[in-house]
Amino acid sequence: MMQYTTQWLTDKSRIKELVDFFITHKTKSYISHGEIISGRAESSEEWSADLESILTEQFNSDFNAGSPSASTVRILIAENAEKEIIGMLVFNVIYSGFKNYAVLEDMLLDQSYRGQSIGSTLLESAIEESGKWNISFLLLESGIDNKGAHHFFEKYGFRKVSENYILTL
Repeated sequence: MMQYTTQWLTDKSRIKELVDFFITHKTKSYISHGEIISGRAESSEEWSADLESILTEQFNSDFNAGSPSASTVRILIAENAEKEIIGMLVFNVIYSGFKNYAVLEDMLLDQSYRGQSIGSTLLESAIEESGKWNISFLLLESGIDNKGAHHFFEKYGFRKVSENYILTL
């Protein structure tokens, strides 16, 4: 079994590495409405040609390891023994004044490490940590064809609450 560690990032020093990891390990089935409305994807079938700059801007502008009283992005990574990222979870924690919750914006793994419980370790750590965030629930969205991810999240108690539709004009 390969050795790996997990850690919450507390600064922006590894944003380029995160962006490169995302681009390397993304799949078309990963695209959901969140990728379309954020500009990351042109459609459910096509990633944006500007994905690198869009991700860099989003991770840099949203990343805020500061006060727990404002909305903030929290990033959990898994690293191999060489300190290379092999998995990542990105949460947007939203303190709206009405409902406090977190959106699991991104979860990507290096598929060459599949079957070594890295995704489970990351998600279990994040669920445990989220108990300290003063939130009511975790929310995520997933591409319609990302069936493996759907099964994985359901195993951890996530339940489908809606379907999204889009009309491109």
